Amino acid sequence: MNRHQLALCDLIGASLFGRQPDISDDVDFDEILKEARDQAVVALVSVSVPENIRKSWRIPIMQSKAHFMRSLYEQSALVSLLKDARIPFVIIKGVAAAVYYPDPSVRTMGDVDFLVPEGYFDAAYSLLCDNGYLPKGDYGDGRDYSFFKGGVVLELHKRFSDEDCDIDGYLLEGIKNAQTLSVFGNDFPALSQAENGLLLLYHIRHHIFGGLGLRQIIDFMMFVCSEKDEAAFEENVLPIFEKTGLATLAKVATKACKKYFGLPLEVEWCLSADDATCEEFMETVLSSGNFGRKERYEYRPMESFTMSVKKNGLFKTLQNAGVENCAAFKKHKWLRPFAWIYQSFRYLKRGIIALFHKEKLIKDRAKGQEKADFYKRLGLF
Repeated sequence: MNRHQLALCDLIGASLFGRQPDISDDVDFDEILKEARDQAVVALVSVSVPENIRKSWRIPIMQSKAHFMRSLYEQSALVSLLKDARIPFVIIKGVAAAVYYPDPSVRTMGDVDFLVPEGYFDAAYSLLCDNGYLPKGDYGDGRDYSFFKGGVVLELHKRFSDEDCDIDGYLLEGIKNAQTLSVFGNDFPALSQAENGLLLLYHIRHHIFGGLGLRQIIDFMMFVCSEKDEAAFEENVLPIFEKTGLATLAKVATKACKKYFGLPLEVEWCLSADDATCEEFMETVLSSGNFGRKERYEYRPMESFTMSVKKNGLFKTLQNAGVENCAAFKKHKWLRPFAWIYQSFRYLKRGIIALFHKEKLIKDRAKGQEKADFYKRLGLF
């Protein structure tokens, strides 16, 4: 982490927790602005920068806050529409995370995400189509569908998690026991408290494999900060993290937040997190940027294969890849037991070609091993 990244973290902590930042005179605020843009935290950081700097940042700050208010307006219209149709739902991420901030409007907004029980998905989808929401399609996994209205993207989720870490059972309970939150006089249903924290933690897990940014870390930190009774947290929240396999990630993220943002809670449940892993965690976040904005994605087969074997074992890796790479296995289930054989020959062919680029092959394998070890230390493999 360079000095401008460390300064950015200090300014974030100062903005959120009402303290004075400790910034040296030789810090270049243009570099900090660049980092803040990459992490989608400009409005948040602006709270604690000097007044003359804040004035020079005026345009990106206004853009961020204008999009927040536009998103809040469209969210309120959506809430009314779904309530009138008696469709159970909750707002997730976005404003449901911003509510934990001292000033919700400094939390940069992306889409308006909302979750409905799967049995209500068709009704919700049709309702939006019939009321002027323009469907944009899904992401190919059937979990969420995007709509566009009023300059805002709204994402309808019928599921949220994946088979490797399935938290949807908890989220359904969170919908049944939904709480009503309010931002600037706009009420909306949100997951019950513990489940809301679980979703924000899962959001970190989801993006750490390719695009985790500071914004997701801060959302979870502010949830933790809202739970000031440590005994109640350990009784009601931490057991859910443990049952879903996310307790180690929660401890690493929280301990890193104490170190780099100055999270002002004397919590002990996170102290067992490994210091080197906490440092690598933050370095990973700062090198990635919001949703991987700073990294140009390049698929590297050997790196991916090495991580998959570490995670799933050799046979399952071959089997899953074989089904994915052959239309016949997708179409005919009775053929699938032979998918691993097909994939073995694919890898054999690639391996012969890769021998002509041995140095790159070794480097990619080492990188895959390094990433897999990091994810294992986070409790994700």
